[in-house]
Amino acid sequence: MNPSLDDLLARHRRELIPFVQRHGGLALRYEAVDDLIQGVHVRALERRGDFTYAGERPFFAWLHGLARSHLTDRARYWSALKRRPASLLRLTGSRVSGSDPGAAAEPAVRRTGPSTFASRREQLTLAVKALSVLLPRDRNLVSWQCEGISLHEAAERLAISYDATQRATLRATERFQKAYRLLSAT
Repeated sequence: MNPSLDDLLARHRRELIPFVQRHGGLALRYEAVDDLIQGVHVRALERRGDFTYAGERPFFAWLHGLARSHLTDRARYWSALKRRPASLLRLTGSRVSGSDPGAAAEPAVRRTGPSTFASRREQLTLAVKALSVLLPRDRNLVSWQCEGISLHEAAERLAISYDATQRATLRATERFQKAYRLLSAT
């Protein structure tokens, strides 16, 4: 009797860890290995209809293909956020000069130096981590806001009213800002 996909995934979970660690790339900077593996499992279960057990080797080839696809999608997701850092950092509600509201603003300079790049990279990393701890719907709403997706389109995507989308976006942004502040304080 052939094992079920659920049993195979549970039995071979540990063997997927080194694969994800080796091929995770950018996604590993923002997501834990366990979270990435869980995403691979979700993708495998969604594609259950495409799976036919023909032995261990074909199963691993199928699973590694799904894992590569998932890791590529997650890397693209994080890369896209890094390409539009200004819009994401504007949503943090903090000043670019730092998180201390009593601090004096940094003087304007004509050229950007290494310390400014380092500071912005750190702020972006915190913002991306804050985004990653949100629930999927909130994460989507904040991401769509950064991408310039209109509230009307967001409402269509979520299949809810415009007013509900407006309130949900406001709450998602507030949660994102709170997560950013908490991460900044640590």
